[in-house]
Amino acid sequence: MTTGHGNLMTRLFRGIRWSWRDERHASALPGDLDAMVMTLESADRHHAKQGRSTARVRFDQGSASLSVFLKRHYQLPWLNRLAALLHPAGHHSPASAEWAHLERARNPGIAVPDVVAVGEWVGPWGALTSYLMVAELVGYAPLHEAIPELFHALDATSFARIKRALVIEMAEIAAKLHAAHAFHKDLYLCHFFLDRSKEQSPEPKLCLIDLHRLAIHRWTAPRWRVKDLGQLLFSTLDVEGIDDRDRVRFWKHYRSRSAVLAPDLQRRLIQAKAGLYLAHNR
Repeated sequence: MTTGHGNLMTRLFRGIRWSWRDERHASALPGDLDAMVMTLESADRHHAKQGRSTARVRFDQGSASLSVFLKRHYQLPWLNRLAALLHPAGHHSPASAEWAHLERARNPGIAVPDVVAVGEWVGPWGALTSYLMVAELVGYAPLHEAIPELFHALDATSFARIKRALVIEMAEIAAKLHAAHAFHKDLYLCHFFLDRSKEQSPEPKLCLIDLHRLAIHRWTAPRWRVKDLGQLLFSTLDVEGIDDRDRVRFWKHYRSRSAVLAPDLQRRLIQAKAGLYLAHNR
């Protein structure tokens, strides 16, 4: 469901609200969601800082239940607020922008979390707040946790087979994203989530999360490729069960799916970027 954006005077003096819900999940959500979502309290995985918060929330409505991660934004910079006032359809709030990013990543076939609901308040007098709900990935685990667990649970042959499939799938996801000139900018191992019910499948299912920083870069793609892949390389360095053969396999498969100019230079730049992240972290 949505409401219109109104005209400039309405947004300035009275304010407007728009919202959207995925009808597949509507039965699990309260009817007055928009009225209470910004004051909803949950201590489950709650984090709050600098005018924004995230928390896990569970809804139970009759026989329907749903767990979501709720992101809320209460205080935004004046530039965003002014832009929303003048161009309310421009995805100027973090919630609206991430919703657009999720759909952009989904288009080339990348699995991302389902958006359950999103809403935005524009005005009055330059106010701007927003919220985004994404469905919890039930039965999934981040790869930086799943890979060490598999390493200890499986025999060497089974683990090598599963890890090879995971590396190839990660390279496919990165290549699809970059082929669309889209760059994650937080492409760490912990943002790849594995469906544990299919972890031993020849084609494991990975879901990419946290796309709030995603952006399109057509003319400066090599720079952002180095950043994305440097982050990913850095995030594998201390993960038990990952070795240099996996990193080489990733790069070979990524290159076979991507038009990488000067690949040897790009590889050295990616390694240097990972080194910078490592030095900064230490």
